[in-house]
Amino acid sequence: MKWIKTGRQLGQAVKNVQRLRQILAVFARYGFADIVDRMNLGKFLPGRLGVYAESQAEKTLPQRVRLAFEELGPTFVKLGQLLSTRSDLLPESFIEEFVLLQDTVQPLHFEVVRTIIECELNKKLEDAYSFFDPKPLAAASIAQVHEARLLTGEKVVVKVQRPEIAKIIETDVSLLAFLAGLLEKYVPETQVARPSMIVDEFFRTLSYEIDFIIELNNILKIAENTVNIPEIVIPKVYSYLTTQKILTLEKLEGIRVNDLKALDLAKVDRKRIVQIGAKCFFRWVMVDGLFHGDLHAGNIFVLPGNRLGIVDFGIVGRLSQKSRDQLASMIMSLLVEDYENLCYEYAELGMAGASIDFEGFQREVRNTLAPYMGLPLAQVNVGKILIEATRIAAKFNIQVPGDWMLVFKAILTIEGMGRTLDPEFDLLSQGHDLVKDLLKNQYSVQRLTKELMWVAKDVSSLIKILPRQIRWMFRKFNSNDFALEIKSPDFQEIRDQLDLNGRRQSLSILVAGFFIASSIAVSNSLERSWVDYPLIAIIFFTAGSMFLILLFLKSFKK
Repeated sequence: MKWIKTGRQLGQAVKNVQRLRQILAVFARYGFADIVDRMNLGKFLPGRLGVYAESQAEKTLPQRVRLAFEELGPTFVKLGQLLSTRSDLLPESFIEEFVLLQDTVQPLHFEVVRTIIECELNKKLEDAYSFFDPKPLAAASIAQVHEARLLTGEKVVVKVQRPEIAKIIETDVSLLAFLAGLLEKYVPETQVARPSMIVDEFFRTLSYEIDFIIELNNILKIAENTVNIPEIVIPKVYSYLTTQKILTLEKLEGIRVNDLKALDLAKVDRKRIVQIGAKCFFRWVMVDGLFHGDLHAGNIFVLPGNRLGIVDFGIVGRLSQKSRDQLASMIMSLLVEDYENLCYEYAELGMAGASIDFEGFQREVRNTLAPYMGLPLAQVNVGKILIEATRIAAKFNIQVPGDWMLVFKAILTIEGMGRTLDPEFDLLSQGHDLVKDLLKNQYSVQRLTKELMWVAKDVSSLIKILPRQIRWMFRKFNSNDFALEIKSPDFQEIRDQLDLNGRRQSLSILVAGFFIASSIAVSNSLERSWVDYPLIAIIFFTAGSMFLILLFLKSFKK
């Protein structure tokens, strides 16, 4: 499977050699020509790149990577934005640069937008919307957003995907996968960042983001989960005006959550807004296991009546019931300052093997987080602690899944926004009661009964098939051709060595036999001259020499 995947990547790279040349040239111009050479791709570089590379010398390494990503376009900008959430894999200097990546491009011409909409909806633009603003509200690398009005009068926003963007992303991601494999092979110092894993995660995330049907389903599900929190407003989706490339949503008109001056002029209760947001976030993450994966000020609006409107659900995170239980235990560990238990949760989360230096991991976490011990909860930055612990875990080869980094990043962002709105905001205290309830729920009668039912189902299935399996096992055991096969790499090595020794011994006997036969033939003709030697002696001597050479070669074979 790995070979097939590598073969496809190589084929895609050959097929898109022009784009590959462009990518390599951009990185070389920003001072990475030596890495391109180490990857054995120097032949794809154009000449005269040195002068431009020298002009970039005053910039830092992270700055040069970020500038290269910006120049290479949408796919690389999105990759940088994903990397900005992976504090466990990259140094903080890279994270700070990737946060600066701007997802802004030249807007599409209105006629292009019209053509896309009419092709997708199979109707005239005027038959779908009574008004459609040709000037976009925002233009990004994957899509742009326009304000419109339905035939029934409701104000909406229409998200329109850029033409051919899926094909562009597919090409770039396949090339990224190809380059990631070469990086890991020829530039071993990059292996700590796990380039191939990053590209796989990136492709999975981006493939969801460019399918607006998936975003529609995300919105519907999150709206259903949030129905009991009336202060949270999720935009209504118009399914009949939504396709894979078009998304029509209710327009939410409010104040951006980071516009403090406008909030104060509108006499918004900032403290109340923060409490609502924290309550909603904990509900999404800890109870529903489905949460907004791109929470920032641009996606959150304050609506009249101290309500919060949340938009853009292209990226969501998902946590299983087990993961939610683990997160509750981690937060409780922070509440009671039990950093040892926090380390145990990380080890289980990252599926740490027996060879992990757990004592070393625990010691470094304790030393790093010691300054936080004893501080009031309002002064403890939960997101920062969790991300720092994740970075330490990565050093000890405890790999935290990507969805968890979405959670930690969201916690960090919410804490930052919360303390901007309310300097006394304490995220831990907001989630304290919910976490306690969740931990109690792990051992509740209903939960244990539910889990016991699944255990009983599995045991019942096992009881049904076990007698049959045992009967077949004994029938096979009693058969005449029964053989027990034990497979082991060590056994195979021993077997290969024995086979090799046997072949050597056989060749040795043959060599000795041929030389003895030749000697006998010669001894019977001692009185004759060389030219009169029997033909059989020459044949035996030649054969013996050939087998001797073969034996010599076999002796050096592993």
